[in-house]
Amino acid sequence: MTLAAASGAAAAWPWLDPDDKAVCERSWSALLLAGALQRGDAAWGALAIERGVGAPVGRSIPWASWALRLCGRVGAPAAAGDAAVAVAAVAAGGVEGAPDALTRGALAGRLLAQHVDEARAHRWLLGLAGLAEASWQRNASAAAGALVAGAAAAGAREVVALWTAPALLAGDDLAPARRFGEAVTAPLWLLDGLVRLWLDPAAPDLAAPTLTPLLALWLRGAELAPPLLLALAGERASPVRRREIHGLLATRPYRAALAASVRGALAAAREVVAGAPRSRPTERGLAEAQGEFVDALGERLRFFEGLMSFRDVLGAGAALGPARAQGDLSLPDVVRADLRAAVASLLESAPWPESWEVQRFGVLGSREQPVGHWFVRATILMALLEIGEVGRDVRADAAALLDEIPAGELRYFGDFRDLPPDADDLAIMLQLAAETGAARERAETWIEVMLANVGDDGVVPTWFYRGPAGPTTPGATWAGDDCTAVRLNLLAGLLSFDAARFARLIDANARRALDAASEDGIRGACFYDGAYTDLAFLRFARLYRRRAGDAPRAAEITAVEAVVLSRMLGSQRLDGGFGTPLRTAACLEAAAMADSPDPLLIERGLRYLGERQLVDGSWPAEPLYRAPMKHGREGHHEGRALTTALCARGFAAALSRLRRGGERRA
Repeated sequence: MTLAAASGAAAAWPWLDPDDKAVCERSWSALLLAGALQRGDAAWGALAIERGVGAPVGRSIPWASWALRLCGRVGAPAAAGDAAVAVAAVAAGGVEGAPDALTRGALAGRLLAQHVDEARAHRWLLGLAGLAEASWQRNASAAAGALVAGAAAAGAREVVALWTAPALLAGDDLAPARRFGEAVTAPLWLLDGLVRLWLDPAAPDLAAPTLTPLLALWLRGAELAPPLLLALAGERASPVRRREIHGLLATRPYRAALAASVRGALAAAREVVAGAPRSRPTERGLAEAQGEFVDALGERLRFFEGLMSFRDVLGAGAALGPARAQGDLSLPDVVRADLRAAVASLLESAPWPESWEVQRFGVLGSREQPVGHWFVRATILMALLEIGEVGRDVRADAAALLDEIPAGELRYFGDFRDLPPDADDLAIMLQLAAETGAARERAETWIEVMLANVGDDGVVPTWFYRGPAGPTTPGATWAGDDCTAVRLNLLAGLLSFDAARFARLIDANARRALDAASEDGIRGACFYDGAYTDLAFLRFARLYRRRAGDAPRAAEITAVEAVVLSRMLGSQRLDGGFGTPLRTAACLEAAAMADSPDPLLIERGLRYLGERQLVDGSWPAEPLYRAPMKHGREGHHEGRALTTALCARGFAAALSRLRRGGERRA
């Protein structure tokens, strides 16, 4: 076995041999026959060996093949198979079914202990324990700089294991081999990223997307990060998008940053090689192998430099930014078209029966099969009103809805009396009445029900069990009577309808909401998730500043608002989204309320949200609020039109903010 380069143009890595797999399989089979492996180890071990010899051909890092080559250089051919499997086991972190790093390390130690002193093998393992193995975050938060730094620091364990295992078998000092392994960790993983980016269509790096050391290198560049983040936003699996990303990364600025990093790392590695001990034949053999390995890495990296340069010639040249085909729409134009399609989808499907809550199994065993649609329709209509000009008289539709609801009988399920009136329904109807000027007298009858349930402290509960004439329901009490998200919605309704009249209630319930706020989130949201609740706070805060007169709690609310905004906007991921389309829409709406939002954050979020939109203009239904399910279970209500309305609302707010630039949304 020599340090010859692999034959065949498909190989991305040097030092491969067709016989490597058979050598490793013999060692693994011996372990199985000896009963040294646990049940199930055979499957993941076979995968680790397959990957460890470079399969698919030339694409995976060939840890086992390299270990075989290095053992030959230190005169340990008898132990080469076991050493190769040991290194492959250490490097098997991403193999399906593989145990944790501690278990894999113990197996590697047992393999090597067959050929060296057990105490020395144990010290080898302890030396690896302090190093991070390769583990790249998928779709990480791009705002977390620590993740970018962490991606660059991970992966040393596998490389150090590769270079110290032969030294261990030869009885040499492990420290020089460890220093070399640490020195070549960075260029090795950068090369791995290039292989996966350019030669391996099955690699999930772009589709995930994965924060590999290669992407982390480019994302650390102040000028390189923004175009790359925008290119990674949205979907990345289509050939069109992959070509866009490849075209960007092949441009001179990205090649230059990569080349500078690689040159520095390889120069440092050569210095380590120059200082390596050579007094023993095994030390000389390993030092020579180190020099050849650095040269091989340099040659492979030059190959990719040439590949990227050629791709750049075919593309946009030195321009720094994602290329668009001639005639393509700009992002604002695309967003406007997406918004028009969403609005058209909503208008064509009104009054949105697919989003109604139809309880065909009854509610908690009731004989009735109630249908809840007032709240859903009001939420969608309010979203359309906030979007603005939609080509239809939405105010008339809202007024008609308010006229449908009987005086004093605003209930989620209409005439189903087992469920009492609630603050959430009242909140959205008050906002509709305030926006349209319709049904204000009827709204007063719903307000009377609320007032009958206000506590001595001015706090309004979620459920209204009492009315002006007595109990509102013969049924049992319902969970979630102090939901913070519902309280925030109600505050928005009261502020919209008549802030001066309800000043006492607004102050008491604002205090209650502020008490629930913390650095980690807003507690006590029984019916909605964290993103919805955070946005509900921001919507309340915006109205409070505008309508609460002298605003006695303005300072407290502003402080919490800053924390909420930081939490929401800091959760953007590499794909431009914030988790799901609905959460992304909420965070985009939040960004539109910020004093100085990052335009790139908004553009990336809009691209993500637009590319999750279906071709009919809608978005797939997502869970929105807690609801009873059949047979006594609990779940969340969702609806396609309901999700589409809230996504479109966030879309419109973000697009409007981009047009206005730095002006804060009123």
